[in-house]
Amino acid sequence: MFAGLAEGTGQEFEGTPGRSVRDLVESEEGQALLRHVRNPLAIGRRLNALIAPDLEHYYETTLAAAEGADAMLCFPATFPALDVATALGLPVVQVHHVPAVPTATAPAPVSYVGARTLGPLGNRLSYTADVLMTWRLTRDAVDGVRRRVLGRAPRTARQTLTQWRRRVGALVGVSPSVLPRPSDWPGDVVTCGFWWPGGVNDQAPPLDAETLRFLDAGPAPVFLGLGSTPLDDPAAVTEIVTGAARDAGVRLVLQRGWAGLGAGAESETVHVVGDLPYTALFDHVAAVVHHGGAGTMALGLRHGKPTLALPALADQFFWGHRVKSLEAGPAPLPVKRLSRAALAERLTALTTTTRYAERARALAEAMRQEDGEAAAAAALERFFGSHSRPQIPRSMVV
Repeated sequence: MFAGLAEGTGQEFEGTPGRSVRDLVESEEGQALLRHVRNPLAIGRRLNALIAPDLEHYYETTLAAAEGADAMLCFPATFPALDVATALGLPVVQVHHVPAVPTATAPAPVSYVGARTLGPLGNRLSYTADVLMTWRLTRDAVDGVRRRVLGRAPRTARQTLTQWRRRVGALVGVSPSVLPRPSDWPGDVVTCGFWWPGGVNDQAPPLDAETLRFLDAGPAPVFLGLGSTPLDDPAAVTEIVTGAARDAGVRLVLQRGWAGLGAGAESETVHVVGDLPYTALFDHVAAVVHHGGAGTMALGLRHGKPTLALPALADQFFWGHRVKSLEAGPAPLPVKRLSRAALAERLTALTTTTRYAERARALAEAMRQEDGEAAAAAALERFFGSHSRPQIPRSMVV
């Protein structure tokens, strides 16, 4: 599924057999899990059934890719990578596209913590709680695979926490303008700036002719897309968002996404699109409304667009609160509470509040001064320069 993203990068890509992310999300088990994603107890009854058929593939592929490598780069929640690194004795650099480094300033960016804060102590404890909960919920499926593939005994809770903290450094691929570095982060955590697929000067392919005609036919529209968010009733959500756009007096570029929004919604004021290059589109829209995923949020702000999150799961609530704290958009509106009136109110505020537009433009200007890729490379040199291996690793598994 991701092989195309690696083309032309000079990196060796190792695909994993089994179901793709989309296959997992759209499976019966995946849909059942996502309907209860904010209930950890309900997750526990479904998660092992979802991942067990493919888990052995993940471990075997990661182990094969890591044989002969000098280091492992991974998000700390990627337990196959951490298990393989531990088994092979590889140094680990944590790579955070979503900041999962414990801090008192914000809770762990997970589905079942939708609040902006749990208080300083609650925030810090939420990270440990999430690690232990993930370990407990996946233990039944993971223990057997670890034994068969790596020849290792089951991990205890203490061993899980120790492994999760084991690193020579951590890279956080988020702009310090969007997420100022918390003062309680350890010194080995580097906030780099966002990482873009083509670097700071990436070029987008052109938009299709129909989209260009719609953009030229009236005032700048609002983009609305929910990405891979699962929806029980896409037709009802389509009716809500198109009705809210009419009530707010805005034109709409509506993305189908995995949920299939937009059926029958095409009109003079609504243009329905599939996959398209956001980098080319976002210069032409007035604002961006999305599920709150890290990448879409970052790209909207990079283009200086006021932003509204409609979160449903994972880190989406975290980014929705972050945008509100930055004054680059209104408070997030969770999909579970989505209504025509509430969305129309936020769309009106999003497109008419001068402060939102000013802050979004200021953030875009600050982000233009950053080079997240160069900062990450420099940090890697520092990490390994001070580690017991003095040389930069010749090969790293990411």
